[in-house]
Amino acid sequence: MPRIALFIVILLIILAAVYFPKFRRTLGVMFVLVFGVIGVIIWQDTQEQGLEFERVSVNQAQLSQMQARPGLNARSFVVSGRIQNLAKDYTILSFMLQATLKDCNDGVCDIVGQEQAMIPLTIPAGQSRDFSVTMPFPVVPAVKGEPVWDYDIKSIRAR
Repeated sequence: MPRIALFIVILLIILAAVYFPKFRRTLGVMFVLVFGVIGVIIWQDTQEQGLEFERVSVNQAQLSQMQARPGLNARSFVVSGRIQNLAKDYTILSFMLQATLKDCNDGVCDIVGQEQAMIPLTIPAGQSRDFSVTMPFPVVPAVKGEPVWDYDIKSIRAR
C-alpha cells in the first residue's frame, strides 16, 4: 500500500510540474536544496569516520595474555588475549591487530608469517575485554626452530 501511495504522489508532482511553470521552478529549487543537504550530511559523516581513527592512539591500548594456537586447518591460527582501553574519554569500537610469526634459531629470528585482522569490540574507557579471532595465514612455511609470536595494534577506531 505505501508503494502505491508513493507512486501516486510522484505522479501528481510530475503532472503539476508539467502544467504549472511556477511549480516547476519551486520544485527545481527544492531538488537543489535537498541534494545540497544530502551532500552536507555525507561530507560530515565522512569527516566523522576519519576522526574515529584519530581519537585514540595505539599507545592508549594495551595487549596482554596473548596466545596463538592452531586453527581449524594448517594455515590458520586462533589468536586470543585481552585488550585494555587506557583512554579516559573514548570508547574503542574496533582495532586492527597484526600477528607476526617468527622462526627463531640460535638467537636469529626470521619472519615467516604476518597477517592483520580488524576486530570489532566495544571497550569503554578504562576497561578491558577478552577477544579471540581466527587469522588465516595463506603462506606459512614449516617452522624449523622455535616459533615466536609478536602482536601489535596498528589502528584503533573510537567514539
